[in-house]
Amino acid sequence: MNIIILGHTGFIGSNIYQYLSSTGENNLVGISTNEIDLTKVNSHQILQQVLTSDCIVIICAGIKKQLEDNLESFEKNIAIVNNSIRAISKVRPKKIIYFSSCSVYGEDVNYHGKISEESPVHPKTYYGIAKYTAECLLEKICTNLQIHLTILRPPLIYGRDDLSRGYGPTGFTYKAENNEEIHLWGAGKEFREFIYVDDIGRTVKRLINNDYCGLLNLVSGKSHTYKEIVYLLHKIMGSNIKVISHQRTKEKVDHHFSNRLIHNVLGDFEFTSLKDGLRKMHRSIIN
Repeated sequence: MNIIILGHTGFIGSNIYQYLSSTGENNLVGISTNEIDLTKVNSHQILQQVLTSDCIVIICAGIKKQLEDNLESFEKNIAIVNNSIRAISKVRPKKIIYFSSCSVYGEDVNYHGKISEESPVHPKTYYGIAKYTAECLLEKICTNLQIHLTILRPPLIYGRDDLSRGYGPTGFTYKAENNEEIHLWGAGKEFREFIYVDDIGRTVKRLINNDYCGLLNLVSGKSHTYKEIVYLLHKIMGSNIKVISHQRTKEKVDHHFSNRLIHNVLGDFEFTSLKDGLRKMHRSIIN
C-alpha cells in the first residue's frame, strides 16, 4: 500500500514514519517542507504529482501552537490545508487521515461531563480555529469526491523529539532533569489528558486498514493533573523538584474525555500510562 505522510520530519510525522517503516508492510513516501513547502502558492501542483489514486495520505504538517500562535501561523496552517486539498481534488486518493487537535474544544472551556466526538467545538486560539477550519474544508471536499476521511483529534502529545518543550510532560521533564524551576498555574490541579508519542504510530497503523470514517478523539479516557506529572517525575528521578506556583489568570477548567468510540474502532488497543510515558521520556533525555 502506498502511504504518503505530509510533515514526516515533524514531531508527530517522524514517529509515524519511523513506526510504519519498522513494520516493512507499506511503501512510504515522506514529504517535508524541504521537498514541498505547502505554504507557498502553487505548491499543490508539485504535490499532485506525488499522489496516486490508490494511496493513503496522512496529513500532520503544520505550525504547532507551542511554537507560535498568531495570525501568521494561522495563515500558514490554512495555506497548508488549502494546497493539500487542491492536490487531492486532482488525484483523489483512496483515504485521508488528518491530524487535527483537541484544541478545537477550547482549552479554557468548561464541559460538564466527558468530552466526546459529539461535543460542541469552541476553539479559542489561532491554532484551534485553523484546525477546525481545516476539518470543515476536508469534510467538504472529501464528501463531494467520495474520499474516505478520518479526522483525529489528539490531546497534548509528549515524548522524545518534542522541540516545543512547553507546559506539560515534556517541558516539565527537561526542567526537572536540568534542575530548573517548574512553574505551575495555581496548584496545577486542572485535569488534562496526555498521549505518549509512541502511541501515535501504533494508532495510525491500525487505522490504515480500518474502514472507519469521521471524527475520532485520539484519547485513552484517563486524565491527569499537572501536579501529578511533578509527583511522578519525583518518583522516577528520585530527587526533589523545584516548583513555583503562580496565581491563575483564568478559572481552573478540567477536561475529561470519553474513550467509547476509539475503543470501538481500535478494539483492545492499550495506551501508554502517564507513569510509563514519563519514564520513557526521562530515559530518552539522559541517554
